[in-house]
Amino acid sequence: MATAVRSANFVDGVSAEQEQDANSALTELDKGLRSGRIGVQCEAVVKFPRLFEKYPFPILINSALLKIADVYRGGNNFIRLCILRVVQQSEKHLDKILNVDEFSRRIIGVIHSNDPVARAITLRTLGSIASIIPEKKTVHHSIILALDSHDAVEVEASIFAADKFSEKSKTFSATICSKMIAMLSGLATPVEMKLKLIPSLRHMHHDADTAAKAFAVCKSLLEGYPARKFMVLTLNTMTRLAVHSLVNVSAHVSRLLNILATDPRHDVHLACLHNLSLLAKHGPHLWQAENVEEVCDFLLKTSSPQLKVLAVSVLNAICGSVAIKLLPLPTISKLLTVCRQFCYDDNISLASKTIRLLTQITKSKRCLEDVSSEAVAAIQTFLILTNGTDVSKVNQHMKVALKAAVELSTTDANTAAAFVDTLCELLSFSSGKEAELVCEALEAIGEKSPQTLQSAIPTILACLQKWTITGLASDHLQVQLCTLVFQAAREEMMPPDVHATLVMALERSGSWQMYRIARQAMRYGQYSIAEFILSDMAYKVSSEHFYNWLLGLKHICSAQLRLQEIRHDGFNILPCLANAVDNYQRAIVAIKAASTPGFPLEFQCEYVRLRVAWLAALRLMVLTCNTFRASPPPAIATALACSNGQEGTRWAQIVQQLEKCVGYCHEVGQQISTLYWASFDADPATLHNITLQSTQGERQFLGQAEPGLSEQSVQGALHAVSRELDVLLPENSTCPEKTFRLVDFLSKSALSLARASLSFPRFFFQTLQSTTVKLAISPQPSSAGEPVLIRSDTSLTLKVEGVIQKGERPALFRSVKAVSVTVTTNLVNRAPSQQSTPASKNPEKTSVQLSQTVEPHNEYFSTSFVLPFPTLGVHSMLLEAAIVDETGACWKTGPRTTLSVKSYDDSIQRPPPARGGSRIVAAVMAAAPSSSGTQ
Repeated sequence: MATAVRSANFVDGVSAEQEQDANSALTELDKGLRSGRIGVQCEAVVKFPRLFEKYPFPILINSALLKIADVYRGGNNFIRLCILRVVQQSEKHLDKILNVDEFSRRIIGVIHSNDPVARAITLRTLGSIASIIPEKKTVHHSIILALDSHDAVEVEASIFAADKFSEKSKTFSATICSKMIAMLSGLATPVEMKLKLIPSLRHMHHDADTAAKAFAVCKSLLEGYPARKFMVLTLNTMTRLAVHSLVNVSAHVSRLLNILATDPRHDVHLACLHNLSLLAKHGPHLWQAENVEEVCDFLLKTSSPQLKVLAVSVLNAICGSVAIKLLPLPTISKLLTVCRQFCYDDNISLASKTIRLLTQITKSKRCLEDVSSEAVAAIQTFLILTNGTDVSKVNQHMKVALKAAVELSTTDANTAAAFVDTLCELLSFSSGKEAELVCEALEAIGEKSPQTLQSAIPTILACLQKWTITGLASDHLQVQLCTLVFQAAREEMMPPDVHATLVMALERSGSWQMYRIARQAMRYGQYSIAEFILSDMAYKVSSEHFYNWLLGLKHICSAQLRLQEIRHDGFNILPCLANAVDNYQRAIVAIKAASTPGFPLEFQCEYVRLRVAWLAALRLMVLTCNTFRASPPPAIATALACSNGQEGTRWAQIVQQLEKCVGYCHEVGQQISTLYWASFDADPATLHNITLQSTQGERQFLGQAEPGLSEQSVQGALHAVSRELDVLLPENSTCPEKTFRLVDFLSKSALSLARASLSFPRFFFQTLQSTTVKLAISPQPSSAGEPVLIRSDTSLTLKVEGVIQKGERPALFRSVKAVSVTVTTNLVNRAPSQQSTPASKNPEKTSVQLSQTVEPHNEYFSTSFVLPFPTLGVHSMLLEAAIVDETGACWKTGPRTTLSVKSYDDSIQRPPPARGGSRIVAAVMAAAPSSSGTQ
């Protein structure tokens, strides 16, 4: 096993030491499995899931599970139960078993035991590995036989296995369906067993005939067994069957509504509403208008608050989708009647969900009348009435109302201003978690409409000052209040009194809290506050990496402050740009020093480097314009241009320099675009920030849309440049004055873009989504630094395996749909024997590029390449992986790895016969078989 693991190289973060750790860990666990003590064996078994998570490649998992299968075959029931738990915990790694038949054969052998408990554990184990043996006929037969067993434990295990195999296998579900129908219809089957069999019918959706049979038996069970347990379980099964088949959704909705109207039992009503909610989420477009009206009628008639809340949840699921566009006006009117009756209800949960429903109707604009004022009034009333109550009870419902307020604020500026006024009043009387929720809502509104926060500044500063002095504000709340101030400032200089209030709050804050405030200040362009915080903080940390990180942030703030010192007349732009570039270079050095193998800070370094490149491009533009002003074309240039018939030669000097500026700006834009497509885990605001940086020189990017908050100054400068360009370009004048005006325009544009305050994106400081691709490639050289040997008349089969490792919040912004693997080979060093060979008429091919796109399964993928190396010599092979998201976009995230391959020819490498020797010896040596083969 150790030798097998060494044949694969773990790329991107998995070092040789970690690979050796995998071998050592597996060796230790193997010793435990071979121990004669049952306790040691069990301890070794339960450690395997952790080993699989740490080293999730097939070469290790296959050997480990085969060893476990051997122990399962020869162990007792207790260790078999432990192995069952291991298999269930490692379900996503089962596809990495290479010898599936051998693994399953060792498990299946126990099914013939005389011990019913051993057979039951084996059935459950087989059910847990149904994903890799879905069509194994012997297992199907064993499950069907076990259903007729007289042992209750074995029957329960067979039902479990039947449920698992029905989910994975179309053949088994069609086979077992008739058996289950017979057992459910037969009088000999105990009632308890029927209750356990019914949920398995939810997987009978692989074909229409099987689904129809399952629906038919469920209908008969509803009629023949009206007991509460039977009815609830049968309805749940039919709902899940309808969700997967989709052909019976409308009929099942009508059935549930009929039971809801006729059956008086409360538990049955709860089950019906839960199932209706599930159907509304998965198939809202399949609902009829009459079905929606029936839910409204039930909601208006019932007296149970719990049922009312569930009924409103059903309506929310329908109206929160495209289905609301399909509802006629009478149905919308009935929905409005429900909203007007319950949005002011005493039940907080019912009122919040009804407000959510009213908000969705308002956003859809399907009403003849304007109901936005009603929605605003309902939300404001709810927030005012719930203010000051027990937070533990209203916290979740308050979030629903605040979310509705934020959604309505994005549709109209007046609505946003009204909600800001209401939330400011609430903030004055709130505290603790409730105040944090209000601040969070204000931040969300300010992100879209920063100008609406101007009126809230006095209230925010008063709360910040009051809570800081009294010590009632939590760390998070204080950061939120400072963030609101930064948002309202809109990247402009803050007044002295506001600055003094913030400094007073900072003096009473802890180090971590101050860092968070500095981070927010950099995100919203308030670099003076950030530099004030970071100037002393770097000396308060215990790690050298943290020190360098904070030092790098301080240099960034210093660079931005130097840019803000540029005068409007541009007199000091060159020294300010030089000073800013110098500080940015210091920041790059510090950030690189702060990098660790676990946190390489690649995005941060590249983002700052590209910022330096952009400032250098602006400096080059300013120098070009200054050169033209200082030494304009001589007077004779006009006469020479007229005599030559080439008007453009008059401005040859400035044109050449401007072409150089354009090329440099275009190159910087391409590099920023490359950074964009390497930031798969970045949030949308960060990607928008990068897009803005990459298109600063492209006029077609400028639109009439309202600029976002974090790019307000940059995009405002771009709009100003565009407006001035609209005035200059239509002029048809060819006089020299227009040329001078155009040069002045370029100089002023560079000045505006240099003074624009750049906000650093969130991804620069925080990674909310983490996605890492790790590769294992084979073959590998026998020793490090040596190339892989391959004969020139054969091809190299390169196998690439990979796993996708995700963080705590996977697919928060985008998910992995597929992985694109590209292999590129290039000839590095030609063999000496071919350097003197005359060139042939057909040019030889020394470079190959192949690409494959594979979809991962359970976060694992595998592919192979067949690569020819006909040219003798040393070749370099570059392997690169890229992530393809759900929209089809390809993100160049890596990893990248290189491998050396040496192509050789036996006939050339064979040693020549010794001179003067006998011809017989030479003939024997020539006839001797060469040591051919791929090494």
